[in-house]
Amino acid sequence: MISTVLFDFDGTLVHTAPGILAGFRKTLSMAGVEPIEKIDERVIGPPLLATLTRLTGIAPGSDLDRLASAFKATYDADGILGAEPYPGLVEMFDALERAGRRSFVVTNKRHVPARAIAERLGIATRLAGLYSLDSLTPPAPRKQAVVARLLADHGIAAASAIFVGDSAEDAEAAAGNGLRFVAAGYGYGSPLGVADAPAAGALNSLADLPDLLHRLD
Repeated sequence: MISTVLFDFDGTLVHTAPGILAGFRKTLSMAGVEPIEKIDERVIGPPLLATLTRLTGIAPGSDLDRLASAFKATYDADGILGAEPYPGLVEMFDALERAGRRSFVVTNKRHVPARAIAERLGIATRLAGLYSLDSLTPPAPRKQAVVARLLADHGIAAASAIFVGDSAEDAEAAAGNGLRFVAAGYGYGSPLGVADAPAAGALNSLADLPDLLHRLD
Protein backbone atom coordinates (compact mmCIF):
# COMPACT_ATOMS: atom_id res chain seq x y z
CA MET A 1 0.00 0.00 0.00
CA ILE A 2 1.12 3.57 -0.70
CA SER A 3 1.05 5.01 2.80
CA THR A 4 2.86 8.29 2.09
CA VAL A 5 2.37 10.90 -0.62
CA LEU A 6 4.96 13.62 -1.21
CA PHE A 7 3.77 16.68 -3.11
CA ASP A 8 5.50 19.50 -4.88
CA PHE A 9 3.81 22.82 -4.05
CA ASP A 10 3.81 25.44 -6.82
CA GLY A 11 1.97 24.15 -9.87
CA THR A 12 0.94 20.92 -8.14
CA LEU A 13 -1.16 21.88 -5.12
CA VAL A 14 -1.39 25.63 -5.48
CA HIS A 15 -1.62 28.07 -8.41
CA THR A 16 1.01 30.57 -7.27
CA ALA A 17 2.12 31.94 -10.63
CA PRO A 18 0.36 35.35 -10.53
CA GLY A 19 1.99 36.41 -7.27
CA ILE A 20 5.44 35.03 -8.18
CA LEU A 21 5.54 36.62 -11.62
CA ALA A 22 4.25 39.95 -10.31
CA GLY A 23 6.98 39.83 -7.67
CA PHE A 24 9.71 39.30 -10.26
CA ARG A 25 8.38 42.10 -12.45
CA LYS A 26 8.15 44.54 -9.54
CA THR A 27 11.58 43.61 -8.19
CA LEU A 28 13.38 44.06 -11.51
CA SER A 29 11.48 47.24 -12.36
CA MET A 30 12.35 48.86 -9.04
CA ALA A 31 16.01 47.87 -9.48
CA GLY A 32 16.10 49.21 -13.05
CA VAL A 33 17.05 45.79 -14.41
CA GLU A 34 15.70 44.73 -17.82
CA PRO A 35 14.86 41.00 -17.93
CA ILE A 36 16.68 39.01 -20.61
CA GLU A 37 13.90 36.42 -20.76
CA LYS A 38 10.14 36.70 -20.77
CA ILE A 39 8.71 36.52 -17.25
CA ASP A 40 6.08 33.81 -17.53
CA GLU A 41 5.19 30.44 -16.00
CA ARG A 42 8.18 28.73 -17.61
CA VAL A 43 10.51 30.34 -15.05
CA ILE A 44 8.61 29.00 -12.02
CA GLY A 45 10.03 26.05 -10.12
CA PRO A 46 13.79 26.40 -9.56
CA PRO A 47 15.24 28.06 -6.43
CA LEU A 48 15.03 31.86 -6.26
CA LEU A 49 18.67 32.71 -7.00
CA ALA A 50 18.75 30.41 -10.01
CA THR A 51 15.61 32.02 -11.40
CA LEU A 52 16.91 35.54 -10.86
CA THR A 53 20.14 34.65 -12.69
CA ARG A 54 18.09 33.20 -15.53
CA LEU A 55 15.98 36.37 -15.77
CA THR A 56 18.82 38.88 -15.44
CA GLY A 57 22.07 37.20 -16.42
CA ILE A 58 23.54 38.42 -13.11
CA ALA A 59 25.92 35.89 -11.57
CA PRO A 60 25.67 34.92 -7.89
CA GLY A 61 27.06 37.64 -5.67
CA SER A 62 26.05 40.77 -3.79
CA ASP A 63 24.00 42.26 -6.65
CA LEU A 64 21.95 39.10 -7.03
CA ASP A 65 21.55 38.83 -3.26
CA ARG A 66 20.08 42.34 -3.16
CA LEU A 67 17.57 41.40 -5.86
CA ALA A 68 16.67 38.26 -3.92
CA SER A 69 16.09 40.24 -0.73
CA ALA A 70 13.87 42.70 -2.59
CA PHE A 71 11.85 39.88 -4.12
CA LYS A 72 11.40 38.19 -0.74
CA ALA A 73 10.09 41.39 0.80
CA THR A 74 7.51 42.07 -1.88
CA TYR A 75 6.46 38.43 -2.28
CA ASP A 76 6.09 37.72 1.43
CA ALA A 77 3.98 40.85 1.87
CA ASP A 78 1.82 40.74 -1.25
CA GLY A 79 2.61 37.84 -3.55
CA ILE A 80 1.44 35.09 -1.24
CA LEU A 81 -2.03 36.63 -1.18
CA GLY A 82 -2.49 35.78 -4.85
CA ALA A 83 -1.98 32.04 -4.36
CA GLU A 84 -5.09 29.99 -5.10
CA PRO A 85 -5.77 26.28 -4.51
CA TYR A 86 -6.22 24.02 -7.47
CA PRO A 87 -9.79 22.67 -7.61
CA GLY A 88 -10.52 19.91 -5.12
CA LEU A 89 -7.42 20.51 -2.99
CA VAL A 90 -8.95 20.14 0.47
CA GLU A 91 -11.24 17.32 -0.63
CA MET A 92 -8.27 15.44 -2.05
CA PHE A 93 -6.37 15.66 1.23
CA ASP A 94 -9.45 14.47 3.11
CA ALA A 95 -9.76 11.46 0.78
CA LEU A 96 -6.10 10.55 1.31
CA GLU A 97 -6.53 10.76 5.08
CA ARG A 98 -9.59 8.51 4.97
CA ALA A 99 -7.51 5.98 3.03
CA GLY A 100 -4.82 6.06 5.72
CA ARG A 101 -2.23 7.96 3.68
CA ARG A 102 0.05 10.68 5.08
CA SER A 103 0.78 13.80 3.02
CA PHE A 104 3.97 15.87 2.91
CA VAL A 105 5.09 18.86 0.85
CA VAL A 106 8.60 19.12 -0.63
CA THR A 107 9.24 22.44 -2.33
CA ASN A 108 11.91 24.75 -3.69
CA LYS A 109 9.85 27.60 -2.27
CA ARG A 110 11.19 29.16 0.89
CA HIS A 111 9.64 27.73 4.03
CA VAL A 112 8.15 31.00 5.35
CA PRO A 113 5.89 31.82 2.35
CA ALA A 114 5.09 28.16 1.71
CA ARG A 115 3.87 27.73 5.30
CA ALA A 116 1.95 31.02 5.15
CA ILE A 117 0.13 29.94 1.98
CA ALA A 118 -0.63 26.48 3.38
CA GLU A 119 -2.12 28.03 6.50
CA ARG A 120 -4.15 30.60 4.56
CA LEU A 121 -5.63 27.89 2.33
CA GLY A 122 -6.45 25.60 5.25
CA ILE A 123 -4.14 22.72 4.34
CA ALA A 124 -1.32 23.15 6.86
CA THR A 125 -3.06 20.94 9.41
CA ARG A 126 -3.58 18.25 6.77
CA LEU A 127 0.18 17.90 6.20
CA ALA A 128 2.43 15.59 8.19
CA GLY A 129 5.31 17.90 7.24
CA LEU A 130 6.37 20.72 4.94
CA TYR A 131 9.98 20.59 3.73
CA SER A 132 11.82 23.20 1.68
CA LEU A 133 15.41 23.72 0.59
CA ASP A 134 15.92 26.07 3.54
CA SER A 135 14.46 23.56 5.99
CA LEU A 136 17.92 21.97 6.02
CA THR A 137 21.05 23.49 7.54
CA PRO A 138 22.84 24.45 5.40
CA PRO A 139 20.08 24.81 2.80
CA ALA A 140 19.90 21.92 0.35
CA PRO A 141 21.10 22.60 -3.21
CA ARG A 142 18.42 20.41 -4.81
CA LYS A 143 15.02 18.96 -4.05
CA GLN A 144 16.39 15.43 -4.27
CA ALA A 145 18.37 16.01 -1.07
CA VAL A 146 15.28 17.32 0.71
CA VAL A 147 13.31 14.21 -0.23
CA ALA A 148 16.11 12.03 1.11
CA ARG A 149 16.09 13.93 4.41
CA LEU A 150 12.30 13.67 4.72
CA LEU A 151 12.35 9.90 4.15
CA ALA A 152 15.10 9.50 6.75
CA ASP A 153 13.43 11.77 9.32
CA HIS A 154 10.18 9.82 9.20
CA GLY A 155 11.51 6.32 8.54
CA ILE A 156 9.60 6.06 5.27
CA ALA A 157 10.42 3.16 2.97
CA ALA A 158 10.65 4.22 -0.68
CA ALA A 159 8.38 1.37 -1.75
CA SER A 160 5.56 2.74 0.39
CA ALA A 161 5.73 6.32 -0.93
CA ILE A 162 5.04 8.24 -4.10
CA PHE A 163 5.94 11.73 -5.33
CA VAL A 164 3.45 13.99 -7.14
CA GLY A 165 4.91 16.93 -9.06
CA ASP A 166 4.81 19.04 -12.19
CA SER A 167 8.46 19.33 -13.24
CA ALA A 168 11.40 17.35 -14.51
CA GLU A 169 13.19 18.14 -11.25
CA ASP A 170 10.33 16.52 -9.33
CA ALA A 171 10.61 13.40 -11.47
CA GLU A 172 14.37 13.30 -10.92
CA ALA A 173 14.00 13.84 -7.15
CA ALA A 174 11.62 10.89 -7.03
CA ALA A 175 13.85 8.63 -9.14
CA GLY A 176 16.94 9.58 -7.16
CA ASN A 177 15.26 8.32 -4.00
CA GLY A 178 13.64 5.23 -5.47
CA LEU A 179 10.11 6.65 -5.40
CA ARG A 180 7.42 6.20 -7.98
CA PHE A 181 6.37 9.46 -9.62
CA VAL A 182 2.98 10.87 -10.61
CA ALA A 183 3.00 13.77 -13.08
CA ALA A 184 0.69 16.72 -12.48
CA GLY A 185 -0.01 17.51 -16.11
CA TYR A 186 -1.91 20.71 -15.32
CA GLY A 187 1.12 22.42 -13.71
CA TYR A 188 3.94 24.67 -14.88
CA GLY A 189 6.60 22.20 -16.02
CA SER A 190 7.12 19.21 -18.30
CA PRO A 191 7.44 16.24 -15.94
CA LEU A 192 6.82 13.53 -18.54
CA GLY A 193 10.00 14.17 -20.52
CA VAL A 194 12.46 12.55 -18.10
CA ALA A 195 13.67 9.36 -19.72
CA ASP A 196 15.25 7.83 -16.61
CA ALA A 197 12.29 8.67 -14.38
CA PRO A 198 9.15 7.36 -16.10
CA ALA A 199 5.88 8.34 -14.46
CA ALA A 200 3.69 5.74 -12.80
CA GLY A 201 0.70 7.86 -13.75
CA ALA A 202 -0.47 11.33 -14.73
CA LEU A 203 -3.16 13.63 -13.38
CA ASN A 204 -5.49 16.00 -15.15
CA SER A 205 -6.67 17.30 -11.78
CA LEU A 206 -6.08 16.69 -8.08
CA ALA A 207 -9.45 14.99 -7.86
CA ASP A 208 -8.01 12.10 -9.91
CA LEU A 209 -5.30 11.25 -7.37
CA PRO A 210 -7.20 9.12 -4.82
CA ASP A 211 -8.44 6.72 -7.51
CA LEU A 212 -5.00 6.58 -9.15
CA LEU A 213 -3.36 5.66 -5.86
CA HIS A 214 -5.96 2.98 -5.26
CA ARG A 215 -5.09 1.45 -8.64
CA LEU A 216 -1.35 1.67 -7.92
CA ASP A 217 -1.84 -0.10 -4.57
